[in-house]
Amino acid sequence: MGIKPVLEGDVQLIKSRDVLRLTGLTADQLREWTVRRGLIRPDFPAQKRGSEAKFSWQTVLLLRLAMVLRAQFHVELQAHRELLAAARELLGGQSFPALWGFTLAVYDFQRCQLVGPRMMVPPDDDAILLRLDRHLDALSRGFDLADPTTQFPLFPVVGLQTRQEEPSRRYSSKGASS
Repeated sequence: MGIKPVLEGDVQLIKSRDVLRLTGLTADQLREWTVRRGLIRPDFPAQKRGSEAKFSWQTVLLLRLAMVLRAQFHVELQAHRELLAAARELLGGQSFPALWGFTLAVYDFQRCQLVGPRMMVPPDDDAILLRLDRHLDALSRGFDLADPTTQFPLFPVVGLQTRQEEPSRRYSSKGASS
């Protein structure tokens, strides 16, 4: 039942059958979106009949977001192929832990933006907001990542020592020894 990611270079990938579990797509839908219509291409297409395509976490995340757009907002994905490509490009330059707390804002189905926790959607623009955390949580379990929200220490913790003043060394406000 567990998903076993494979490594291609430094990239962790999962196979089509595992993408089905992580996205809720049927095999026919996945084939339709990734092969026939080419809406969201696999990172490594199937090489021959009977082999499986391989997908990175960014591509699986985009498939999950496309599912939300289609199921909850009734978006016709075929008509917004460029939007999906723009979203894939945005996700491609991000690290997995850095995306926690972010939202994908989709404006007028022509453009999208990653909005961080301290950023605001421009007040003059209407947008569909796709929160990433629940999708990242599902992917972290699916790709068998250690807790991706934990920040690794930047440097080792070093105990600080405070110098204790000796009573005879204390000075008064006039600078004379007490």
